[in-house]
Amino acid sequence: MAIRILALIVALAAFAPPPAAAQSRSDLDAQLALLMDWWPGHYDNNEQIVRQSGGGLEKPVFEPISRLHSIHKRVDLPAIGDNVLYIEEYKNNDPDEIYRIRLLSLTVDEAAGALRGKLHAIKDWQRLIGAHADLARVEALSPDQVTAFSDACDILLEFEGAQFRGGMVPETCVVDDGWFQYEMTIGPKHYWFRDQRRALDDGRVVWELAPGSNYAFLELTKARWFSCTVNYNLDGDMTKTEFLTAIRLHDQGGEAPIAYPDGRDLTFIIHTRAFSSPPERTYPLFRIHETGNHVPIAYAYAVDDAERFGLNLGWFYTLCRVETDAPLPAAD
Repeated sequence: MAIRILALIVALAAFAPPPAAAQSRSDLDAQLALLMDWWPGHYDNNEQIVRQSGGGLEKPVFEPISRLHSIHKRVDLPAIGDNVLYIEEYKNNDPDEIYRIRLLSLTVDEAAGALRGKLHAIKDWQRLIGAHADLARVEALSPDQVTAFSDACDILLEFEGAQFRGGMVPETCVVDDGWFQYEMTIGPKHYWFRDQRRALDDGRVVWELAPGSNYAFLELTKARWFSCTVNYNLDGDMTKTEFLTAIRLHDQGGEAPIAYPDGRDLTFIIHTRAFSSPPERTYPLFRIHETGNHVPIAYAYAVDDAERFGLNLGWFYTLCRVETDAPLPAAD
């Protein structure tokens, strides 16, 4: 019998997958540099909301997935580390409805063969709302204003399939009688994550970021910023338009208000439609609305990754150009 068991073990071992290749220090250093290049930017899951709502012309539905805008900016805080991100996230397209403000320091963990992220809480974080547009406010933080999370709540990220994937080690980040399950993927144009808390005694979910979604990822896409000029002619003569205003907005559901000379309040919106999910092709869609009406007056498309486009209705004309290394919008 012992011989037969040994033979079975040998046979199974022959079909077992090989162990993961060890990550050299140089590999991990290169991955850290890549992550710090990819991750900074603005992200928004507006397109996920559009799909959840049944399409861009339908009234937006924010359940079970809610809308989140996530900003990651690299900051100079050597007391925390050499690779530090300031994270500011808000819900429902309202910069004052803060979901989370954190610092994340990233290092190489050779023993784990991965990148390690340590989260830091900020005392009196409310005073930093909008600091993504003025990073000097973040970089002025003193060590006593920042508190590191426990090592058990660190994030481990591995480079897999042209993206980074990982999160907290399950059942380690314990707070009171529960542990946090926090997972994410990061690529050159996306940042997906999900977050919930489970009870220690029986593993039941006691809190989750997206209740009723079956622990779905929030699918955030990196945004590009556009600067636009707006011209008008009250008689609808497109040969005689005059300058009205300049606006800037991002292409993941970004909005800009326009006070039209006839007394109407208009809203210009850009969002990026996907042909499939996850998207293989995307294209910008730009729309003009009467403020408060989700059905647009008009809309148009541009080719994939377009860096310049316009919309001319005669009475309303806008020309938009993508910004390169765009400054962030000023804080209100």
